[in-house]
Amino acid sequence: MIQSFSLMLNDEERELLFQVLQERQRTLLLEIANTDHHDFRVALQKKEQVLESLLGRFTVHA
Repeated sequence: MIQSFSLMLNDEERELLFQVLQERQRTLLLEIANTDHHDFRVALQKKEQVLESLLGRFTVHA
């Protein structure tokens, strides 16, 4: 079941949230690159894919 979520932000809040998400994505990419354990890497890659999707939708609506 897909649930909808709406969040009203002013310009400053929106920019900060976008920056935080980008920073977390960069951190995840570094973690993925430095992880040797396959299952952990897969879990991190899934999180990064969700973040990528979120960032893509964020920029469309910003």
